[in-house]
Amino acid sequence: MRRILLIDDNQDFRDVLSARLQREGYTVTAVASGQEGLKTLVGQAFDLVLLDMLMPEQDGIETYQAMRAADATRKVPVILMTGMAVEGHWEPLPYETDGAAFVMGKPYDLSLLVARITQLLTQASGGI
Repeated sequence: MRRILLIDDNQDFRDVLSARLQREGYTVTAVASGQEGLKTLVGQAFDLVLLDMLMPEQDGIETYQAMRAADATRKVPVILMTGMAVEGHWEPLPYETDGAAFVMGKPYDLSLLVARITQLLTQASGGI
């Protein structure tokens, strides 16, 4: 079963998205901050990270940059989610060069999100 780490400071969002992704067959670990997410990534292996861009103290971009700086998490696919974009919005992270990070708008379309997760996991495992 594929493992997803969800990092978002909104408890309700974490609860709802975790439940939806679990119904889709994923194992989800949800944490409330970038710092907690980075600590969780040190102790466990995840196939993908869903990361809120706007969080207090350490935002999603800072968390993402810390992930990319560490050998153990450098290649983990990331979807940064933000309420600052249009629902369903989906594009590569502007300064990302490895093709393993995207920005998606909140609220999200679950079918689109699952399709993008599948796409990134396929790419990460060497598929097309």
